[in-house]
Amino acid sequence: MLEKLDGEFATTAKAVENGEFALWVGSGISRKAPSLGGLIAAAMEYLRVRAVDPATEAAYMPALDEALQLAGTDRAAVGADLHSAFATWGARDAIVNALWNSYSRVLDIRVGAEPGDFILWTAIDIRRQFENLPPPAAAHLCIALLVLEGAVKTIASGNWDGFIEAAVHRLGGGIPGILQVVVDPGQLRDPPGQARLLKFHGCIIHAEQDEGRYRRFLTGSHTQVTMWPNNPDFAAMRNEVLGIATNSKTMVLGLSIQDMNLQGVFAAATGINKWRWPCAPDAPGHVFCEDQITQGQRDVLRIVYGDDYNGNVAAINAASHMRAWGEQVLVALVLKMVADKLNCLMGLALDATGRRALLAPLTTSVNALRDEMADGAVVDPADQSRTPAVNNGIALWSRAVAVFRGGQLPHDPSAYEPISPNTIGLLATDQNARASRLGHLAIVVALLEHGRSTAQWSLAAPANDDLSAGIASLQANRAGAPARPVFLVKSASEAIRLQADGAYANDNALVIHSDDTWHLTMASRSSRSPSSAPGRTGSLAPSHVSVESLLQASGDIDELRASFAAEVLL
Repeated sequence: MLEKLDGEFATTAKAVENGEFALWVGSGISRKAPSLGGLIAAAMEYLRVRAVDPATEAAYMPALDEALQLAGTDRAAVGADLHSAFATWGARDAIVNALWNSYSRVLDIRVGAEPGDFILWTAIDIRRQFENLPPPAAAHLCIALLVLEGAVKTIASGNWDGFIEAAVHRLGGGIPGILQVVVDPGQLRDPPGQARLLKFHGCIIHAEQDEGRYRRFLTGSHTQVTMWPNNPDFAAMRNEVLGIATNSKTMVLGLSIQDMNLQGVFAAATGINKWRWPCAPDAPGHVFCEDQITQGQRDVLRIVYGDDYNGNVAAINAASHMRAWGEQVLVALVLKMVADKLNCLMGLALDATGRRALLAPLTTSVNALRDEMADGAVVDPADQSRTPAVNNGIALWSRAVAVFRGGQLPHDPSAYEPISPNTIGLLATDQNARASRLGHLAIVVALLEHGRSTAQWSLAAPANDDLSAGIASLQANRAGAPARPVFLVKSASEAIRLQADGAYANDNALVIHSDDTWHLTMASRSSRSPSSAPGRTGSLAPSHVSVESLLQASGDIDELRASFAAEVLL
């Protein structure tokens, strides 16, 4: 996927990084939410039990008949199964499959004088169905990362679940207000966050917490979807999503856009400010993250490009269709964004010292490590997703950045350490990001990766979770070489804190500094014992390497790499 983002979809990736895209998400990214088949089965069983009970037959048998008719069958075909649990019916799977694409019609079935959402709220008991959901998956975590890094400002969601909110809460360290969630239009007036999540079809989490306020916003039945464009309860929400469709580029993740209310939004947006084709040098206005583009998505392309679609069908479809699932695209976007931010800060750091010529080869190494990380983000056979790989990557990254910035492990091991809430285009104006010396961290990462890729040493994850294990383990490719814990630090103060906390307990730590403060003021404290024999006994004192000093002393990239390797391999 990274090859696509570096190649044919490079303008799209750059536009995402700079905050030009709003995300439109649907159930396809929440595969561990209650399945549609399970919800249909719950509705059928609820209706069946009451339809065969003489006390309630009059109210419920017509509703069950309507459901069977939607499935293309009837009571006569069901026969004696009618008096058995729906799960045991011989036609169960056929009925569920038939109702899958008519789910909104199932939700529209009425029972006597009960409320219009009776099937959803009571028969299915949607609140119970959404209890005890699993933690956020890879797609939700990656969306949260894009929010925390400032790349995504707006998310329009048709999902009822709270996965995105949970992901932002966890990775944001539980800090409130990062994500402004809007279900009731009144929430549009709440304090803004780093990003806004518009749940235009309602939210079961909110409805569970405050039924009186939020239940009416749950939208799923055919009537509700049809009335959505004219329902006054949604007037303010419609204006917001219309504005997004008009003024932001659209990236669709797991959303078929087959509902007419959403297609109407894009049609209205086109009437306000048409999207042009060809779009070069800009990114296309609408991108779909699917293995196969859906009919509803093709409809959107025809709507937004109008007559420009004619004669350009193949070109528009190719530019708008990622040919990959949302999870794959999001993982690749996050890896590319992190690498590009590091490369940007690295360029600013090198410019400040007049060493711009080093940027290209160092960038190549950072991107090589990025690609290595992408290769490791494989589908877990047990979980059937990339979620374990994403969680592991977040933990390793946050550990490294926390040690670099503060000389300690993360206060919250489950949170994420962002580079900057600013987009790449604004990093040059972010004095905090520049002062954090993450550009020098990128230089170290590039040098470590080059040594690994040229077989001078191997790199591995920390041996354990203890502080003394560092942020990685490095082992020289020579016989008898010990595995050494690696610490990357901004300056001497972080190194001193690590030392005070016992981080160098195994006495062979490799401490790589972004500046030369330690070298200038504390070199005598880091001198090796005369009795040690590096390379022979495998016992080393902690060694301190200054990247700033190496940069000042090196004439070109080859000299920098060689001098760094000499320090690391001592």
